Amino acid sequence: MLLQQIAQENGFLLIEEEWIEEIGSYARIYEHIKSGARLIQLDNEDNHQVFTASFKTLPTNNTGVAHIVEHTVCCASKKYPLKDTFMELDKGSLNTSLNACTYKDMTMYYCASQNEKDFGNLIEVYLDLIFHPLIHERLYLFKQEGWRYSIEDAESPLSYTGIVYNEMNGEYMEPSTRLEHLIHENLFPDTCYKYDSGGKPEEIVKLDEKAFLSFYDTYYKPSNCTFFLYGKCDLQARLKQLDEVLQAFVKEEIRADIPLQKPFETLKMCQGYYPIEAKEEKEEALLALTFVVGEIHNVTLRLAFEMLEHMLLKSPASPLYEVLLGKKSIGKSIDESGYDTGKRQPTFSIILNGTHKAHHNTFKKRIFNVFKKLVKEGISKDLIDAAFNTVTFSLKEGDTPWEAKGVILSEEVQMGVLYDGHPFSHLKYEKALHEIAEQKDKGYFEQIIETYFLNNPHAVCALLEPDEKQYEMEEIKFNNELEAYKQSLTQEGLTKLILASETLEDLQEQQNAIEDLEKLPHLSLEDLPNHPKYPTFTTSQEEGITWQWHHLDTQDIAYIHVLFDVASVSQKDLNYLGLLSNLLTYVGTTHYSYHALENAINKETGGLNCSVQAYAECNNTHAFKPYLKISLKVLMSQLESLPHLLEEITCHTQFNDETKVHELIDLILYEMERSFKSTPEYRATRTLYTYGSQAAIYEDYVSGMIYYDFLKALKVELIEDRKKGFKRLVENLERLYKQIIQRQDLFVSVTAPAQSQPTVKNYLEQFIGCLPVQQLQKVTYQFEPEIKNQAFYTATGVQAITMGGNFKDLGFNFTGSLYVLNHILDSTYLWDKVRLQGGAYGAQLTLGRDGNMVFCSSCDPELGATLEAFNEAAAFIQKLDLSLKELERCIIGTIGGLTNPLTMEQKSEQVLIYGLTHVTKDIIEKEWQEVLNTTIEDLRNCADLVEAVCKLNGTCVIGNRTKIMEEASRFKSIESL
Repeated sequence: MLLQQIAQENGFLLIEEEWIEEIGSYARIYEHIKSGARLIQLDNEDNHQVFTASFKTLPTNNTGVAHIVEHTVCCASKKYPLKDTFMELDKGSLNTSLNACTYKDMTMYYCASQNEKDFGNLIEVYLDLIFHPLIHERLYLFKQEGWRYSIEDAESPLSYTGIVYNEMNGEYMEPSTRLEHLIHENLFPDTCYKYDSGGKPEEIVKLDEKAFLSFYDTYYKPSNCTFFLYGKCDLQARLKQLDEVLQAFVKEEIRADIPLQKPFETLKMCQGYYPIEAKEEKEEALLALTFVVGEIHNVTLRLAFEMLEHMLLKSPASPLYEVLLGKKSIGKSIDESGYDTGKRQPTFSIILNGTHKAHHNTFKKRIFNVFKKLVKEGISKDLIDAAFNTVTFSLKEGDTPWEAKGVILSEEVQMGVLYDGHPFSHLKYEKALHEIAEQKDKGYFEQIIETYFLNNPHAVCALLEPDEKQYEMEEIKFNNELEAYKQSLTQEGLTKLILASETLEDLQEQQNAIEDLEKLPHLSLEDLPNHPKYPTFTTSQEEGITWQWHHLDTQDIAYIHVLFDVASVSQKDLNYLGLLSNLLTYVGTTHYSYHALENAINKETGGLNCSVQAYAECNNTHAFKPYLKISLKVLMSQLESLPHLLEEITCHTQFNDETKVHELIDLILYEMERSFKSTPEYRATRTLYTYGSQAAIYEDYVSGMIYYDFLKALKVELIEDRKKGFKRLVENLERLYKQIIQRQDLFVSVTAPAQSQPTVKNYLEQFIGCLPVQQLQKVTYQFEPEIKNQAFYTATGVQAITMGGNFKDLGFNFTGSLYVLNHILDSTYLWDKVRLQGGAYGAQLTLGRDGNMVFCSSCDPELGATLEAFNEAAAFIQKLDLSLKELERCIIGTIGGLTNPLTMEQKSEQVLIYGLTHVTKDIIEKEWQEVLNTTIEDLRNCADLVEAVCKLNGTCVIGNRTKIMEEASRFKSIESL
């Protein structure tokens, strides 16, 4: 049947169709005749199907209304009136992605699945949530997801809470969030981009229910919606599904224009602050120079700026990196710099972290001097070629580890749709690449620099300073306002507020009615795959070297891991080993300056990185093998240069560049300190693992908190005793380098097409032939895991809270049923107790086959209450009562989590881990069957395991000082970060 006929029979018109070679897809544009909704389809052979629904949602203030609407829409709908439909849907689905996201000027709802029936189910529920949410009927959802006053009794202090409020409270403790908002409100004073669509905490509490509902009623219309389908789907079924919902609507004219910001006549200056604790480093300002650079419709210019980002900023060979962080450094990191396409007028930012306000003029002067020099003298050809290769490689690879490919392509489609351009313009990049290739050596990039940087006054220079006094004053003001409001309430008003909190808690604790749950479409166990997928790979030993081969169609890219056994490194040298791995590729070699080495890596590979990792046995976290790992990806056509490049890095690295070593130490310290605020749940979890894992303690020495303390002490030593201190450091690094770089016990893992194995092996053997052979004595490490109760405070209003330990050390075993328990606790108990009732942005449990168990919450306004909720999980498990249908849904959801698709790079890493940690096919299949055969009794029997781990009382918290001090008796140590 012709596509046009299929479309018309289901209420749509096929407007346009073309084949797009770059993404191997037929691209089609449809319009729904009655409602005016647009549908974009990318039709291809990918079984990983994606659906998105996107609305243009323009903020007019900083109340975060678009963000709060996004959250509440997902809670309940007319057809599915559950307590939290989104979570209930996730429980029993094979989805690989189920989410919604608020962007600067749009809101996107998206889902993905590899199962056709499941895909249809997801879309069905999404459509009802989006177009028939219960936000008008259940106004308490606004209070739950947005903000509300919180008070326990008449004597308790009044506070604000709410999931979005707490999420953004955490976000605004991160300097980069504050800097981004400062830049945008000054760079786009006359457009919607001056506002934070996510919401600023102090303004979120100004949003009322009327404005909240009005925003939904204004923007959530089919005429303002673009649907998107990606992959090999049943088009007729999907069109029919959409038409059944859209027939209830008529086409409307919705005015949602985004005007261009009028260019500035001169560069604008602005400044702000970010909060710190009194004990924190004072001279940690951020400086930013941001330019508005053209419009998003120009695809060639977009790719050119992505290349310029790599040329100017993204490596030690970059000229801006050199003048800002080199020999006369004025800062510690420019990692947050770059090109931003998330709006109609893209921006290019140079952001210097870890600097001082006194460097303000120097910062600007150095940047503009670099621009002038590049325009006058030209950009190095090697730098241009490296950046061109990096961007081209990324486009060819096409995979992203953080989201399904179809979701990323949907975002690229929106770059055309949102701003009245063509939906396919950013999908077709070959012509633009060809244009750039033709011009790149003829002054093309130099001309862009002159036009968009030197001769462009539409720019902002921003300064963000740390200020503990301002932060304390704001906290006092905030608390005073809350207290004043409480005092203004009559006894009746106060009682009403207390009752409102209790009523909301009662609503959150209510169970879903069985008849409502049964309305949700879901799969059955018969719809599941019969067996888990296990990668096929071979392992062989040749002359002391282990070869692992994993054959896949990788688009002619080889994913290679070369691992050096470092089990001979003594415990006292582990910190130096961590630093050595960080320095490889960062400093130069005998034959390459660090500029030349970085350019060679970017020209000849798709990326190369070094790290030290402890690979623990899959069922025993105390038995591990440590390796220095070099991971890279390379096109088959570039393999010839690989042996020489690897030899340079592993045999000829020079550690005596004092400036670069100091520079790297500053950078690592800065990035770790930043992570205490940006990803505190990650840092807390890694620390908690050390309580019950020797492998985790090893990694703590080379990249965790022990390593952080080592680097801080080393920095002091290098300042106080510069010559002798640096000499000792170089001697230690060179000694270790000679010790660990050798052929014996080398492990090489390759993921590539089968026919390429002889070629890849030949080039790798050329490299291996250069390595020395030596017999080294392996070390026995004296690690003693210890249950601790640690708290670290920093300038934040929310907490990252972890609790856990190792259940195998307590005599328990891992079974597949624990995966099901994990899924149930995440989607029911922790969701209800810690997120809905406690107001945390996230809460989850991790149960590993190595015995590690960790509860974790993020952006959590509570502390003691959350730890108690973790402790009470065992009692919940003991009383767990699920019908057979509910249990079946949970098993299906668990299998969904176990079958998430991986990128090629992730597949190569998975095979490496399976080989090193001895995860066999038998283990995976045994766990799979245990998941499928899980009973209620199996789950209840896990209560003893969870209770035993909680009784260890192992906790690690990173959060607000006041909150931590209120619970000081829970901790053995409390420190400032």
